[in-house]
Amino acid sequence: MKKKFVLTLAAWAVFHTAGAYADLIPVVPAKVLAEARGKSVSSVAGAGINENTILTMTPGVNQVIPVAINHANRIVTPFSYPEVTSTTLSSVNSQGECSEVCIKDNVVYVATSRDHPVTMFITEKGSEAQALSVTMVPRKIPPREVFLKLDDDTLFNNHTTYGNKKAEVWERSQPYLETIRTIFRGLALGDIPQGYALGKTPRAAELPRCDHPSLEVDFAKGQFLSGHNINVFVGVATNTSNQPVEFKESWCGSWEVAAAAVWPRNLLMPGEKTEVFVATKQKRAGAAVTKRRSLLD
Repeated sequence: MKKKFVLTLAAWAVFHTAGAYADLIPVVPAKVLAEARGKSVSSVAGAGINENTILTMTPGVNQVIPVAINHANRIVTPFSYPEVTSTTLSSVNSQGECSEVCIKDNVVYVATSRDHPVTMFITEKGSEAQALSVTMVPRKIPPREVFLKLDDDTLFNNHTTYGNKKAEVWERSQPYLETIRTIFRGLALGDIPQGYALGKTPRAAELPRCDHPSLEVDFAKGQFLSGHNINVFVGVATNTSNQPVEFKESWCGSWEVAAAAVWPRNLLMPGEKTEVFVATKQKRAGAAVTKRRSLLD
């Protein structure tokens, strides 16, 4: 309370001092003030402020965003258990409670009274492999909610390595075959299972193959649904022949494939298309192993 009173008293003194010297301060045209308000603090840092609500993040690339000063701002992260590292924001107060940063599930709440840019790195708890860098510029605006999403290649690498805990809980809540049927049914209806993430097919992904001489199946320009133990590739099959072809799911079989399905039709007339769903088993990346160099090399 004492600190707050001193700040208020200082502000009062500045206000009255400014009033006393009002005659000595030149009047600034409204146009100049408007242009000044339009310039962001990030122009000094060499980066523009991103005011979008949904941000596609790439590890190692800093994003500058506006946040509300003296209000809680909600930052939704793509991590199951996010962890924040910052030298400009405090996470715990003297009572051991949340201070300027508070983490709940996959959401980071930021509330600061600072009038200068603050920064933080967000990582998956227990891993420093990928870090999202965010610079926040406090402004006198309403509280903000910002969604951080990984770019497709990073999302693929992240789920391949760590999976998704929420997706794992959902997958284990029912039998294995019922889980796959529910995923396929949801995709046909346009729904995404709990904890799963949908994006474009990553360039680094090993694409499934559905071999048939009369069909052209494209997964590279399709979609990728990533869970914990199950991933689903969504592609398009086109009948390139001059006769009807019945699509058979067995054409997409391999050791990594858990199941395959087509929607909305499995009998394709010449030139017709249908979506192909291929569920694959998740292969976790093993722990890094330090290699010994042979003395004979």
